[in-house]
Amino acid sequence: MTLKPCHILGTILLLCTIGIAPVLADTWENNWAPWVTNTTTTSANINWWQETGGTGSIAYAKTVDFARTGRFDTTVTDVSAIPSHHVLLTGLDTGTSYTYLVKPSGNPGIFTPRAFRTMPESGPYTFVVISDAQEGSAYSENQRFHYVAEAIAKEPDVLFILSGGDHSRFDNFGHWAIFFNNADGMLSNTTIFPVIGNHEYHDINHGDAPTPATYYHDAFAVPNNYSFDVAEIRYILLDSPDPNEAILAHTDNPTPSLNLTLSQVSWLRSQLDNRLLGTFTLQHNPNWLDGWTTVEPLYAPWDSLYQEYGISASFAGHIHTYERYAINGTPYFIVGNAGGPASEINATLPSGYQNGSTRRLGYLKVTVNPANNSATAQEIVVGYAYSDDDNRTPFIYPSPVTDETISFPLKRSLFLDNNPKMAATVPESGTRGLSPSLPAAGLGVILVFGAVAIVLLNKRR
Repeated sequence: MTLKPCHILGTILLLCTIGIAPVLADTWENNWAPWVTNTTTTSANINWWQETGGTGSIAYAKTVDFARTGRFDTTVTDVSAIPSHHVLLTGLDTGTSYTYLVKPSGNPGIFTPRAFRTMPESGPYTFVVISDAQEGSAYSENQRFHYVAEAIAKEPDVLFILSGGDHSRFDNFGHWAIFFNNADGMLSNTTIFPVIGNHEYHDINHGDAPTPATYYHDAFAVPNNYSFDVAEIRYILLDSPDPNEAILAHTDNPTPSLNLTLSQVSWLRSQLDNRLLGTFTLQHNPNWLDGWTTVEPLYAPWDSLYQEYGISASFAGHIHTYERYAINGTPYFIVGNAGGPASEINATLPSGYQNGSTRRLGYLKVTVNPANNSATAQEIVVGYAYSDDDNRTPFIYPSPVTDETISFPLKRSLFLDNNPKMAATVPESGTRGLSPSLPAAGLGVILVFGAVAIVLLNKRR
């Protein structure tokens, strides 16, 4: 895969304006430019893949100091002689931007400086939600996901990215290299918090059993379910596709299972049972989707806890559309439009369905203000694909379009618990943006699926 010269030049110019440049395009196949995970108020994990398979070091400094002096004041070394590296930086200042440079042994000049910001103690702040970047059967990620990642890279103040899974179509080295190459600019100045999707288990040879998601774990080194807090807001990331179901079905495509859901219920309750200012959840497979009149039964135990504890919002992917629901006043988002082959929107809609679109490439940008008990989500669209799965370059807008804006409270009045840090509940509201209309061929045909819920979910992945 080769990036167009205009894309490379544009990304380099953008990142150079903040003193950060992406890795050179001709190194991406075997050297995955660094990315940051597990960032807290005082620490962060720096990750990279190096062709030499040897040791490496990280030099870093506060961005303001690096901009003034051009020098790094601290260096740490990873003595593990392996291709996949994960190095924890500690003792960092809260809410502070750091610039760092990874130097693999044997090729210390392969990467260029990058940046991240430690988590703040208070808001407001902005994060992005994406899901399902994987290529289709007729096109590669550089034909769709590339444009989404490029737009996110240009966002001026994204603290972190929530990624809902299916980063790569197959769990093999070459396909993950394609993901990181396209995500290079997006990951050059922020932190990514991923969850696992069903494609993380897919076998490159279409075998009759799932892989152990080896490269997913090599890339991110996170548990399948975990949580983190930012400015007294909790983020809970759940494990939804069950590889055991794939083994039983003699396929490499894990589907949801009640066993996997129930195994996380106790942990989920402990995470929801908090006195923080808000709680968001992220999972690959959604609880609700259009055409259904009830919650997905396999996720009903999670959904009942979401309602019991009054979460701020739920994010999911797997369905390659943008969809929004209001379930008892709680917003549920499907944001599976980062690049995977498009799914259809059904004509039969449940009462909770609010809005949706398909074949539009984009991401969700969320700004939270904990002190005001408010959040605003914007569905950002960068362009549209002409069909569900073809090799034509999508129509890309000159600049991204805000297709929808929705505001909602982090906690409703029922759950405020007289917390003095919380302002009055903000009523939910939404506005539709004016996006360029699609041609008739781009709108597609609305389909009505009569399959049962779990079959529908699997067919529309």
